[in-house]
Order: sequence, then C-alpha cells, then structure tokens
Amino acid sequence: MSNSPLLTDSQWPKLLEYVAEAYNEVTLSRGFTLFKQQQVTALNVAEARRVQATVEEAETYKVALNLDAFSLSQCACPMQSSCKHLAAVMMELADRLGYPATQIMNAKLYLKRAADSNIDSSLKQLPNMDVQGWQHFLNQYASSIKPSYDQGIYVEALRQHLNNLNKVTPDFPAIDSLFFELHKWLFIFRKIKEQMTLTTSSYYTSSTIYRFSDEMLEWLKTKTDTVNPAASSQRIDQTLAYLREQMSEDSGQKYHDFGVYTALWKYWIAPFPEADRLLIQEQDNLMTLVEVSPSPSVSAARAYILLLQGKSDEAWDALATSSSFKELPAALFLTLLNQLAEAQQWAGLVTWLRKSAPFFNMRQNKKLEIYADFWKLAVSYEPHAEEQMWHIFEQFLPHSLAIIEAILYEQGKWKAWLEMQIVLGHDPFYHRVSVLQPIEKESPVLLLPYYHQAVDHYVSLKNRHDYKAATKLLKRLEKVYKKMKQPERWDIFFAGFVERYSRLRALQEELRKGKLMG
Repeated sequence: MSNSPLLTDSQWPKLLEYVAEAYNEVTLSRGFTLFKQQQVTALNVAEARRVQATVEEAETYKVALNLDAFSLSQCACPMQSSCKHLAAVMMELADRLGYPATQIMNAKLYLKRAADSNIDSSLKQLPNMDVQGWQHFLNQYASSIKPSYDQGIYVEALRQHLNNLNKVTPDFPAIDSLFFELHKWLFIFRKIKEQMTLTTSSYYTSSTIYRFSDEMLEWLKTKTDTVNPAASSQRIDQTLAYLREQMSEDSGQKYHDFGVYTALWKYWIAPFPEADRLLIQEQDNLMTLVEVSPSPSVSAARAYILLLQGKSDEAWDALATSSSFKELPAALFLTLLNQLAEAQQWAGLVTWLRKSAPFFNMRQNKKLEIYADFWKLAVSYEPHAEEQMWHIFEQFLPHSLAIIEAILYEQGKWKAWLEMQIVLGHDPFYHRVSVLQPIEKESPVLLLPYYHQAVDHYVSLKNRHDYKAATKLLKRLEKVYKKMKQPERWDIFFAGFVERYSRLRALQEELRKGKLMG
C-alpha cells in the first residue's frame, strides 16, 4: 500500500463506503471498462486535495475529484455526479496509489465481506467484551437491517436477525449469556428510540415502543430466579452504567429507559442480599451524574434508589431540589408511588401523594385514575388521611368529577353520591339497575327524592314515550316503598299522583299497561 497522503489506509474504507452508497453496479461496471481501456488521461493533483482528470470517450469530459468530500466531486457530463467518468477516475487514482481498483467496482460486496470478517472475529471476543462492546458489536451485526416506516416490522426484522446469533455465539458463562440476551433487548430498544427521533411519530410507530417495553419488562420479571448478583456484579455494574447513560439522554417526555432501570433493580438486584452494597454504590453514581446531566429520568432514578433504601423523605427532597423537578411527568411519579406501596410505607405514600398532587391535576386520564387508586389504598391503611384526599380531589375539579363519584360509590356514601347524580342531571335510567340495587338494599329511603324527581321530569315532557319512562320509574319506586315496608305511603303518593294527572289520558293508559292502575 502506498504511503501517499492523498489516500491513506484509514481513508480507503471511507471511499468504498461512499461508492457503495452513491453508485449502482451498472455505472461502476462502465467506469471499470473506461479505466481498463486507459481512457482516463491527464490525472493531476491540484491544491487542497483536489484531483483533476480527463476522460476520453466520443467526447472529452473534465472530472474534479474532491478527496475530502467525495460527494462534492463533479463531472462535466450531463449526469454531473455519481457517473461512470468519476468512477473511472477513482479507479485510476487507486491503481496509481497501490489500491485495487476492483474493490471500487465491487464496493458493496467487499464491504460486506469485510464486515462479515470483522463479525466473525468479534464473535470470538464476545465473552471478553464489556456491555458497551456488546452494543457496538450488535450495531455492526444488525447494520444490514434497514428501518421500515412501520416500526413493528423493523422490530421483528431486528429480532429475527439477532436470533441468528443463538446459532453462532460462543459458549458464555451462564450469567453472561443471560446478560447478553438482556443487551439484545436493550439494543433493539435503543434502535426504536433512534428511529422515533428521526421520523414523524404516528400512533402505530409510537405504540411500538410501549409494546416492546412491556415485553422486555415481562422478560426481566420471568428471569428473576436465574440471576445471581454475587456472581454477576461486573455485568450488573456495566449494565447500570449503560442505562444511566441512556437515561441522561432522555428527553421530550419519553422516559422509557427509567422503566427498564427500575425493573432491573426490582427483579434482578433488590431481592438479593448484595443489593445493599449496590444501592450505596449506585447512589454515589447518580449523585455524580445528576450534577452534570440532570435529566428527569436521572433525578427520578436517584429518588428511586433512596426509596429502595427506605428513605422516603430524603428521596422526595432529592427529587424536589433537582433542576429538572418541574419537567417531571406524572408517569415517573407513578413508579415511585408504586415502590412506596409495595414497601408498605403507608405514611410515606400519603406524603408523596399530597406533595405530587400538582403533577396529576390534569384532564381525566389513566394516570389520574392510577393516582386515585394509590390514594384509596393509602387511606385504607391511614384513615386519617381521607380528609386530605377529598381536599385534593376537590381542588382537581372538574377533572376529578368521575373519580369523586366512583369513590363515593365504592365507600357506600349513598347520600352524597345520589346528591351528585341529581346535580349532574343524571336520572335512574342513566345507571344499570345493578348500580342502584345496593342502595335499595341498604338505604332505600335515600332513593325517594331521586325517583320522585325523575318521575316528575318525564311526566312534564308530555309525550307518550316519556310517559312510558315515568311508568317504569313508578314501578321501581313502588318497589322501594315495599323495601321500606311502608306500602301505605306508596298508596297515598300514588293516589295523589293519579288525581293530579287525571287529565293526561296517554299517561293514564301507560299506567294501566304497566298494571299500576286497574
């Protein structure tokens, strides 16, 4: 190989990569013919690493080859770039400098063979690599898998390709094999995130990462019994470092790596005696990281580690004093609240629920519902906190309307619940019959104003359809009076009702059809 500064051994692969991307096989074949027939003449090196040449065909074409930026090279032919004349000049230059011109003509095939050779060599080294080395290897191994518009198709293509490694991967120690499998999951996870930042996210593309994340977390859970932290501390340290790096780059309300990080602790580290040492070590790592990269995920991770140590108040202070505190999404809080609940730290859970309330004051959605579930759980163990719960949900109105309604019903606070139905304009037909049955059984008297108001409303509409509705309600009202063992009150009410509306013949007919009148 030539030592000429025009083209070095490190630059040669870059030239081949450019050719493989910018040229098709037909153009390269025609360029090779021009080169072999010595139709490249007057090749000269100009200043600033520019090569000028002439290609003689039926006409003479001037070519300018830019060795610092191959894509800026130009030809005087109609194509102007990526033409057979430029290809011929690159081959002539390579030949003069001692590089094989045939590699340019077969650039794609050469690069593939080189990559396969590197992969074969790297496969043997996998057991000795750290996890960053694994990620680099996987990136090289999967380079032939091109992204698809449909992220789901892309994920499956990556899965199938990486599964082929199972046939050729050298024997790992059992624990390394498990961690290598984890990093295959993490690699695909990273590739999905990279594509999401490069393309416009649709429902189908954005949902892919949630589905894949759920699958990965379930896989982590199923492997709990096969983990031995004492024998895999090095791989755990490396994997945690990798995840910390990923979390430090999280942005745009997409904090998927935090979920993987907490799952790794929950299923693979925390259940074992070695966890105490690793927790102290991880706390130091996160304190250092949060100073240079205070992303919401890193801040939440620091709080999570403190919660695992049972330091509820310290965890909140660490979170609240972080520079990213105001950016924290509700989803991150849910993970932290769940840790408090699983650790049965009920007083701490109440405190966190109260302090995190502003992050959940939003339109009714799944996160607000889960937040409410944590409140209900906390109050079941800390009854004195119920007043705080109601105060917060009152502040959340109107977003919390459905939640307040549901809690009142679950707690059997029938009077308040029925008053709420009346205020909301609901009548008994709004609910399934089964919804009102517990009230009929426990406090039937509370239903009287609810039914009476609804009957008066339907009668006031003065049409046969609503008279039918009023009749149905009257039959249910009769049942309520019987439940109360006060049939005489029903008789007095109904007699007055019939007399009051005696002129409404259509109503009288519906009452007879309903067998309320003879």
